[in-house]
Amino acid sequence: MTGKRTYLVITPFFPSKIDYRGNYIYNQILEIQKQSGLNIQVIKVVSLFSKESDYNFKGFKISVFKIIDFPFFIFPGLFHFINNKRIILFIKEKGISNIKIIHAHITYPSSYLTNVISREVNTKTIVQHHGIDVLQLKNGRLNILKKIQRKFLIKRSIKQLNKVDVNIGVSQKVLDELRLFKGYYSKSEYVMYNGVDTTKFFPMHVKKDNHFVIGCIANFWELKDHISLIKAVEQLFLDGYDVKLKLIGTGPTFSKCYSYVKNNNLLNIISFEKEQEHDQLNIFYNKIDLFVMPSFYEALGCVYLEAWATNTPFIAIQGQGIAELVPKDKKEIFLAEAQNSYSLKNCIANIIDSKESVKFNDKYRIENTVFNFLKLFLSR
Repeated sequence: MTGKRTYLVITPFFPSKIDYRGNYIYNQILEIQKQSGLNIQVIKVVSLFSKESDYNFKGFKISVFKIIDFPFFIFPGLFHFINNKRIILFIKEKGISNIKIIHAHITYPSSYLTNVISREVNTKTIVQHHGIDVLQLKNGRLNILKKIQRKFLIKRSIKQLNKVDVNIGVSQKVLDELRLFKGYYSKSEYVMYNGVDTTKFFPMHVKKDNHFVIGCIANFWELKDHISLIKAVEQLFLDGYDVKLKLIGTGPTFSKCYSYVKNNNLLNIISFEKEQEHDQLNIFYNKIDLFVMPSFYEALGCVYLEAWATNTPFIAIQGQGIAELVPKDKKEIFLAEAQNSYSLKNCIANIIDSKESVKFNDKYRIENTVFNFLKLFLSR
């Protein structure tokens, strides 16, 4: 162990060789390390039933902490008193010391563990919220318990968030959601948009299709609303537009979407692409003419920024986190109504006809978002 001060990251999401989830956290800590020179340590929190073990990922050692909980997110934190003792023993066992900052991602279990550690080592604490469901109230599979669990989780989680030094939202929308909860009185708040690494996402000279190609990268979940996009593209095709749609992702609504495409004879214009490593997506963004993700429950959406950085225009949904970054005079052009394939179709048609675009704003480059963050929090 070096004498460097430690920047401890606690997160349930972090990429590995077989799972790309949490790549935005990897990009963030890589930039933090570059700019601060701090010793970055990562604790990945997983279920007690997980088969994951410690691993290395692109220069970072990931220490896997298995938390004791009931399965299926039933009364999370009920065994917090046991996990309290275990996490202290864990950081000692892993040789994690000289902690300057703890940067936790999402409320449970990260903020709970953060507060336990900070009582022992007296360090600055940050919790970064990546989703609109900031208290994870939609998690869990037993509907019969959800009403009781909601009260249980709100009371305990708000108490934890009020203890940390700073609550960070990846958009103002996220923090606004937190403020709706009675009893939430954060010591400090900060909006930190997920910056984009422009060494990975940038304009390229690539051979494009002769058609107007629309792309979407998103897990197939109801809230991502792929079906509205599929229906919008179907209508554009029927209206005579020479369009194609490429979809990348997996998830529970995939079968529903694929069946619709197949049953309506759309496989010639709509394709389902294989998932790609995050570092390979720059080519995909450059080959398409428009990026569209019609998610109606979106804290921000890194994919919008990635597409934007390649000078590929994007369409999102009104009232979501990304809407905060779209210039006021462009909102009607690039933001469609939620769950409305007709509105989505009109937005796409307008961009095809007008060739509208928005120049990428350099303040959303990751080196700038991280620089401003470190300038504020390392000086405290």
